[in-house]
Amino acid sequence: MRFGKVFSVLTAMVAVLCQESFARDGRFFLVEQRTQVPVMCCTMPADWMVGGKTGWTNDMANPVNWYVWAQRPDRRAKIIVSTPTVIGSPGAIRQVRMLQDPRVMAQMMYENAKRDHFFTELSLTNAEFKPLQVDQQLLQKRRQQAAERGIRLTSLVSAELLIRYDGVCGNEKRVLYVSLPMLVAESQATAMSRTTMIELLMPMSFSCPETDAEATRRTLESIVKSLQMNPQYIQMVNYIVSRRVEERIKVMNHIRDTQMEVASSASRTQDRVRDMWSEYIRDVDSVSNPNTGEKMFVDNRYDHAWINSSGEIIYQNSALFNPNEDRNFNRTEWKKLR
Repeated sequence: MRFGKVFSVLTAMVAVLCQESFARDGRFFLVEQRTQVPVMCCTMPADWMVGGKTGWTNDMANPVNWYVWAQRPDRRAKIIVSTPTVIGSPGAIRQVRMLQDPRVMAQMMYENAKRDHFFTELSLTNAEFKPLQVDQQLLQKRRQQAAERGIRLTSLVSAELLIRYDGVCGNEKRVLYVSLPMLVAESQATAMSRTTMIELLMPMSFSCPETDAEATRRTLESIVKSLQMNPQYIQMVNYIVSRRVEERIKVMNHIRDTQMEVASSASRTQDRVRDMWSEYIRDVDSVSNPNTGEKMFVDNRYDHAWINSSGEIIYQNSALFNPNEDRNFNRTEWKKLR
């Protein structure tokens, strides 16, 4: 099996790919904590505070769970880009209430939106669906996947759910926009009723003073355009979750054994040179996670970094900033990484 070899070189391959694609300033990597393999990279405004969180799950519908966020230096504008999500519902498209009334999904997202953007007061102002053109390659892929499972794809539509909330944050009136591009597939198996799958392709949200909405939206668009997922990582996760539990254990054991063999066959000096090169091309430093004691990597373009018990990381260059003393962040305890 060659899976272990692919895994061991993946970090360097993706780092080089990202380095060639983007300018050095403002580049931000999101690294999966368990494997230390990059999930994605994107460009962020160089002077903005940035953070992110990633996880690993055996949920077939959503194998990679991640989000990244950026906050303007004055903290009056915040942007969040989240992982794709899949929602299943019985019935045809016309029978799914959240697809007939856009305010239903807006109400479902209310609490998370309020919490993630630090609003003390928030109210729903508007929610509407806007039609999008269905990507033909994606359409063909979904039809092929359905056919392989003996399912007939009866309808496939694409739309954006655009939501606006108005509220108060830090005694200031501000707006919060949520954009949910979605692909909705209605299908029917033989002798079965119709079902609908809603794919939220890349949920995005931003909050700011109303006068800054257009500028913040342009910043969000530039971040989204720069997003680059690591296809090898996605393939690796999909492979693992598609196997039975016993086979997953064998794969992980094989990876561990392969890594142990490599480590035992090389000298300490060779290992360190390899690690230093890997860290150099990715602009990262290795540190110890204060919550777990495990080795992890942080972006070396920032002087300071903190982590909480959920694995979320904050980067900041100012020595005066302490998230534990900031009411925007001190809902959880932050431990310093560097």
